Amino acid sequence: MGFTFKFIVDKVHPKKNCTLPVRLRIYFGRIYKEHSLGFAVLPKEWDEKLQQVLPANENYLAYNTKISSTRSKVQKFLLLNEDRENPITAEEIISHIDQKKGKPVPKDKPDIITYGRRHIEKLQASGSIGNAIVYSCAINKLKSYVGRDKLEFEAITYRFLEDFNTSMLVDGIKANSISNYFRTIRALINQAIKDGTLEASIYPFTDFRIRSEKTISRALTRLEMAKIASLELPENTPIWHQRNLFLLSYCFIGINLADLLTLTRENLVDDRLIFRRKKTHKIYSILVQEKAKEIFSYYFTTLPENNKEFLLPFVKQKNDLVQLKKDIQQAIKNCNDHLGKLAKLCQIDKPVTSYYARYSWANIARTLGFSKDLISEALGHEYGNKITGIYLDHYENTILDSMNEKVIAAVFRATNELPFDNSPNQNLEKSSVQVDDTILQG
Repeated sequence: MGFTFKFIVDKVHPKKNCTLPVRLRIYFGRIYKEHSLGFAVLPKEWDEKLQQVLPANENYLAYNTKISSTRSKVQKFLLLNEDRENPITAEEIISHIDQKKGKPVPKDKPDIITYGRRHIEKLQASGSIGNAIVYSCAINKLKSYVGRDKLEFEAITYRFLEDFNTSMLVDGIKANSISNYFRTIRALINQAIKDGTLEASIYPFTDFRIRSEKTISRALTRLEMAKIASLELPENTPIWHQRNLFLLSYCFIGINLADLLTLTRENLVDDRLIFRRKKTHKIYSILVQEKAKEIFSYYFTTLPENNKEFLLPFVKQKNDLVQLKKDIQQAIKNCNDHLGKLAKLCQIDKPVTSYYARYSWANIARTLGFSKDLISEALGHEYGNKITGIYLDHYENTILDSMNEKVIAAVFRATNELPFDNSPNQNLEKSSVQVDDTILQG
């Protein structure tokens, strides 16, 4: 949306002699900014339709010349700058009108939308595609709220943040999603202050509280996991493959699907899975337990020994990191869709997703009596007084391997305790399609 402008008389602020100041009003959508032309007229001396002073005023020729000159300056400025990349601001137009010959036009004030886009480009160039998507979502949400492509940093005040928060709540956006948007915006502002783009005095988050809410538990019990693990499904069908992903994640201490999907043969070293988690960049070393070997063996037989692609054929190796990120997201969505169906088949009244593998592993480990410190160490994050900072720094591999073996066994040995016939209650015909094609179906 571009600028529009017109000349008006200010009826809200009349002078003592009852004259009304003549002003230039510049509109951008519903927002406008005014600039005084330096003279005032009586209401009867102003033609609102023609936007000029009537002959009833003795100085009407001089005043109309000023209006005409100002109009020409605005139109000329808009014409000369119509092809530039950055949007024109009302402040620039006013500065152009007021500037004397040879006086430079003030530089644009830094704006968060332009700054954010540049930051996103840097993240993409460095391969941080996930972070780039997070920042893109926040910038797009901010742009949608203000209704324009430019927003100066200094416009983001405490009141602005409160109004933005209220607007998102009214739109039905969940508290934790709103929290993510605000944390991302805050990170951009902190970065701008750090690199000298922005003065620290403008920081708006000093008193603004970013609100979040506790998430619903995403853990399954031992018997619920056993139901899913032992459910009879036709081999080589989409739902069978997606359950394999879920069980592999569980066997590898809740490995994130983004990491699981992109493992290569180089990650397998001496019967251990060694990888760096994308989210935290921490290194994990996990023994490949027998159940994981059993699941892996199906897919290994479909790939040549010298294969350099991923261990699992759910996504393809791509040089385009952005496209690979999209493929991973689609694969995760496919998995979550089928896990929802699995939950219904197993009569589990929970919104099961791939995240449940990690939380369920921790929950079952806790019910088996393992300490929170040891569980946190296995999961790879700090707990309590930070005695578990880096994975495997404090506990021997054998201790964590033994714990994982027991947590896995707790599920797969529990199938004998199931209180119902664990067979699917709907027809799932066995597919004859090859694995590479079958697993990519909806």
